[in-house]
Amino acid sequence: MKTNTSLKNLLVLLLIVSFSSCIKDPAGGGGTGGGGTGGGGGSTLAERIILDTAYGSDPKQKMDIYLPAGRTTASKVIILIHGGGWEAGDKSEMNYYKNLLRAKWPEAAIANINYRLTSTAGIHHTEIMNDIKAGVNMMINNKNSFVVSDTLTMIGASAGAHLAMLYTYAHNTNGYVRAVADFFGPAKLSDWSWYNTFNIFLGKPISTLLTQFNGAPWDVALYDSNSPHSVATAQTKPTIIFHGTIDVIVPLYQSQQLRGRLNTLGVPNEYYEYLDGHGFNNTNTDDAMNKTVAFLKSHLR
Repeated sequence: MKTNTSLKNLLVLLLIVSFSSCIKDPAGGGGTGGGGTGGGGGSTLAERIILDTAYGSDPKQKMDIYLPAGRTTASKVIILIHGGGWEAGDKSEMNYYKNLLRAKWPEAAIANINYRLTSTAGIHHTEIMNDIKAGVNMMINNKNSFVVSDTLTMIGASAGAHLAMLYTYAHNTNGYVRAVADFFGPAKLSDWSWYNTFNIFLGKPISTLLTQFNGAPWDVALYDSNSPHSVATAQTKPTIIFHGTIDVIVPLYQSQQLRGRLNTLGVPNEYYEYLDGHGFNNTNTDDAMNKTVAFLKSHLR
């Protein structure tokens, strides 16, 4: 009995780690506010950091906002979305990405968001996508006081990458989000083979996670409506995709199929594979972030 309890605890821990960015926060990255002249170079505004600010009434509806020194009304905005199988995770898990972005793209503002999770009763895709929309609106509605533009991009990891793509492809009605970066995210929820997999690293069937997110068991039309691969059109925004060739959580072929779909539609995209798992090591993450910044900058003009 003790062995089973220990195994269960281990599998729960693996779930949380596997569906997050799976990397440690580097020492000294980021900063905590105050003055300075680095960043945009276009004004004398000081850096401003707003932590755990609410964009809704639920405790999970919080975001961290990083406004660079020297920002102007032309400064771009990056929305970061964490993973966790839609049922776990926290914005703090994206701090490594945030610190890399602040170093590699110091002119950009960053909003790192939490959202409601499917581990709470009644939370499914509709509620989560409403949270992403509310986070976007928070940045848009306050662009004048923040002194940033309404030109946005999204970067997500794992389930967060799925959410970033789904929002950009299907919910981006005002067109504020101009491009998206996908770090090893699920692209096709209506994948019967994946749905029927029992994942030993998660300690549960993939169908459990997908049923919680979609709010129903297997339903092709519903699952297609929540799949970036299925909702992509010729008007879909530019997308950069990264996936590990030994990923044991999200199948590599889903990213390969997404790339093929985008190519068929004529959507600008870049695609990269690394000899890595679900969550890249620091070297691969750094390389991927260099590529991400270059790609996003080229499509946010």
